[in-house]
Amino acid sequence: MPQVVHPRQTQEPILSTQEKPIPISASTTHKKSTMKTNSITFAILLTFAAGSLATIANAGEKKSSLNSADEKFIKKTGEAGMAEVKLATLGTQKAERADVKEFATMLVTDHTKVNEELAKLAQAKGVELSAVITPAAAATFQSLEKESGKDFDNTFLTQMEKSHKASIAAFEDAGKDAADSEVRSWASNTLPTLKTHLTKVQELQKVK
Repeated sequence: MPQVVHPRQTQEPILSTQEKPIPISASTTHKKSTMKTNSITFAILLTFAAGSLATIANAGEKKSSLNSADEKFIKKTGEAGMAEVKLATLGTQKAERADVKEFATMLVTDHTKVNEELAKLAQAKGVELSAVITPAAAATFQSLEKESGKDFDNTFLTQMEKSHKASIAAFEDAGKDAADSEVRSWASNTLPTLKTHLTKVQELQKVK
């Protein structure tokens, strides 16, 4: 019999059960590096932008050139001046006596001018004035508003005497002790007007 030659059996390769690490391609490494660089750059830009905004904000806020005592005087005077005009305006509307009404009109005119001068001085010195009267002044206004006739006149004159005595004392101190020469000069120049008001209100109080 002819000899039968059997073909060789091929053996399948045995796969390893351990997974070989997949090499990271150069493009992937470059991509991660680029992302990290972009993140750092963005953070730097964000910090710079925040700093720039803060600088702009600070530049917009003009700081006061006055010391604390002078600045306090300017602010307190601004509050008192607004209250004076508001109360005096009420006096022009509700005063029973003609001379009291006339006095109230003078107060409105004079203190409006004083307030305008103060506003210019405050702006030049970088001091921000309040736009509203104090709660105490508002309470005084509301109380006075309820009065009428002779009671209104008497209460109004008493309040004007009290407020002008306080203002004169503050202006005398500022005229002598203010560190800023312009504040000192303005206080001294305004003082005669306040003293005239006080003299007038005391004269009116003597009228029965």
